[in-house]
Amino acid sequence: SSPPSVPLSPPPLHCPPSMLSILVYYFLSSEDFHISDQSPIISNHSMNDSPSPPNSTAFFHSSFRGDAFRNSLLLHLGYLPIYFLAMTAYRSSVVRVKYRNTIIFSGIVQFLLTLPYTLYLTWFALRVNEEIETTIISCTILRIGLSVLNYTSFNALTYFQAISVSRLISVVFKHQVGLICNVGVLLISSTPAITLFISIFIIGKPRNDDPVCGPLLFFPDQSDYSIKVWHVYVFAIPLIAVFLNAITAAYLLYQRFNRLGAGSKTKRVNELYIAFALLMQSVIPALTMTSKGYRSIVAIYGLQPPPWVKELVNTSSYLTTGLNMTASMIFIRSAF
Repeated sequence: SSPPSVPLSPPPLHCPPSMLSILVYYFLSSEDFHISDQSPIISNHSMNDSPSPPNSTAFFHSSFRGDAFRNSLLLHLGYLPIYFLAMTAYRSSVVRVKYRNTIIFSGIVQFLLTLPYTLYLTWFALRVNEEIETTIISCTILRIGLSVLNYTSFNALTYFQAISVSRLISVVFKHQVGLICNVGVLLISSTPAITLFISIFIIGKPRNDDPVCGPLLFFPDQSDYSIKVWHVYVFAIPLIAVFLNAITAAYLLYQRFNRLGAGSKTKRVNELYIAFALLMQSVIPALTMTSKGYRSIVAIYGLQPPPWVKELVNTSSYLTTGLNMTASMIFIRSAF
């Protein structure tokens, strides 16, 4: 007789990064975790095996420790420009007021959304030197929640789409918008991404060979059609931001050359710097998402890329936060 089916857990509720950080700390500090002397045997299981009960044993795999160390280091290095921006904004009210709805907003959102995942990777790199035992449900919830943050924070980058919309409205159409507009567009563009990604997990198959933690109750199947829909969505988000920011930058260039041609001494240099900084910030995630798409194609069609390509793909997204903020510092360096 076939084993009884296990009901799938409902998708986790969307919560602010601070709350998710508390949840991460709770799961990682739970008394259910303890060091095991035996590694789980997962090589003889297939992804199509029936899921185990949610309270069954799962393991955080020490083999992922090297990747966790590298990725957490890249994320921590990416915070350095954000720390510099925070100190500059704290010391200068001019910078704080002038850039609060653009560069400062993007820095805060990037920091808050990536922080739980960074803390998780840091914990993994420092503590998981052996197989650590937990439960399947805890492992699955962590993988879902942190993977959602992974994609929506430094891959999909919906906040750059929010900023690009508000900048286009204020610069081209001359309607003053601010933080409320940014947050509104951010929520509108993020909600479908989060919902779609969680649904991809839930309709996925049980997975016993996850490199980070396993077994899992469900995990996305790379061959499923919904995965392709998801990648089209996350490709479109940064590309839309690139298009909108390019329009804003082109408009400002046009206005500037018109004023210079008329003999005007007035130059909106800061506006132009902001436009190009935001354009670069939207181009960078578009490039990193290209590498993610390449990895998906490799998984679906069973290709064997060279080792250096794998390393480039695996690290590219973790560089996004630092590259974004560095681009901002370069283009608006006159303000600092």
